[in-house]
Amino acid sequence: MIKILLCCSAGMSSSILVKNMREAASQAEIDCAIASISVIQLEQYILKSDLVLIAPQCAHEFERIKKIATPYSIPVFLIGRKEYGEMNGNKVLIRALKRIEFQQEELKMDRISGFIERKIMPIALKVGSNRTLTIIRNAMCAAMALLIIGSVSILLASIPYEPVAKVLEPVAPFFTAINACTTGILALFIAGAMGYYGAEAFNVNRWSNVVTSTSAFVLTQYNLETGIDISGFGTSGLLTAIVVGYITVRILALFEQKNWGIKMPDGVPPAVSHSFSSLIPATIVMTLFGIIAIVFKFNLNTFMATLMSPVSSLLQTSWGYALYHSLMGLVFFCGINSAVVCDVAYPFLLANGVANEAAIAAGKAPIFAATYGTDTMIWAGGTGATIGLMILMTFIAKSQYFKTLGRMSIGPGIFNINEPIIFGTPICFNPLFLLPFVILPGVLAFTTVTLMETGIIAMPTVSMVPWTTPPVIIGFIMTSGAWSTTIWALIIVIISVVVYYPFFRIADKQQYAKEINESQSELNDNLEAGV
Repeated sequence: MIKILLCCSAGMSSSILVKNMREAASQAEIDCAIASISVIQLEQYILKSDLVLIAPQCAHEFERIKKIATPYSIPVFLIGRKEYGEMNGNKVLIRALKRIEFQQEELKMDRISGFIERKIMPIALKVGSNRTLTIIRNAMCAAMALLIIGSVSILLASIPYEPVAKVLEPVAPFFTAINACTTGILALFIAGAMGYYGAEAFNVNRWSNVVTSTSAFVLTQYNLETGIDISGFGTSGLLTAIVVGYITVRILALFEQKNWGIKMPDGVPPAVSHSFSSLIPATIVMTLFGIIAIVFKFNLNTFMATLMSPVSSLLQTSWGYALYHSLMGLVFFCGINSAVVCDVAYPFLLANGVANEAAIAAGKAPIFAATYGTDTMIWAGGTGATIGLMILMTFIAKSQYFKTLGRMSIGPGIFNINEPIIFGTPICFNPLFLLPFVILPGVLAFTTVTLMETGIIAMPTVSMVPWTTPPVIIGFIMTSGAWSTTIWALIIVIISVVVYYPFFRIADKQQYAKEINESQSELNDNLEAGV
């Protein structure tokens, strides 16, 4: 049996291709096992595979994954954009089994796509493959499940509907406690996760890094007069946790890679040996942050907040938030998953959402419009607000190709998974769709923040809403049931349809003409052959 792994950003879009490949394998009676995973999970499953395929939106991870797989002699191939967009399970399976390296289709270069290919693509690849950003992204993703639990808990503890609130009032303290022990200690989780994923990135002992980074972070929250300030375990200490975790990993990794430290004799259990080998670098880390926090009484939380205030302030403005969403569209237009942009803003957006939750719990109004939930509402079908394009393809396309692509894509698209549309249309590197895909999200972001800040629609009250929450529903959930924002979420879908319509009509007309010509050519060939 041949075991094949498909990797994409979250393991979502690749699961669609896996289903098609399994069906192709079953029809051809090929004995193989095929599974989809996120790139974060690769090291867990690499030894259980014979072949690894990489989705095109994770092209920036290709070299890193190849380094992981090389020691085990496991081939790694990059799937072409066209093949991935069409979700052609049969073609991908055949090429994989024949060990044919996938090549991305040639692009018809014009001034716009040529400029993007030469100037923007290398930058996007460099940012996307940055090890520091990858560690931060993985650490933040690791805490997502607990954050969702915390957000649901605070919603139940302070539900806005009076009849329901009275029924739940006796158990409100229970939900408040859950929120305090999940969202309320987010930074503590992240400090440990930074240690774990940092050690994974530098290929060093994980447990030593987790323990040391967590302890070092707690030390930065210590005050000689009052002891440990647990308020810093929440979002106020989030940036500190990221920095402390990363510095800790770099110091411990340096000692391990240089083979510095206390060496135990052979025969000593590995757990004991690792503990002693990390003793000196861990002592250096704890001393460093102890001097900063206790000797100099330097508040790292305040310092990091001040240092990163330009980024935070930019995201709070309508124009800054609009730029952020347009940048996500531009990156995905270049074929790189927009997570490389979102990951940079994620800590700030998450902190905004948690601050809103805290305000609601204290009986105050929400403070910030730009949150992770707001992001999800603006995506509407995925990066680029492509739900409108999916609807147009499904219901009004004349060409058979777009009609089929729409029907295949609208299901995943409802849950904001839109790689089939992005690579199948294609949108990436296609100048025809540059304007709606890049500009529309920015306009929606600007308008949304403006409407929230002027009180026309309700602000978000729930910090963590799964990014797979469908359009329209997201407006209801993220605001604890506010109809104004729910209606705006529906309007976003309508705007998406209207904006994509003229561009889609051009693409559909071209594709339809192409299909007519191909059909005529096939008919002429058959007539000439006497069929």
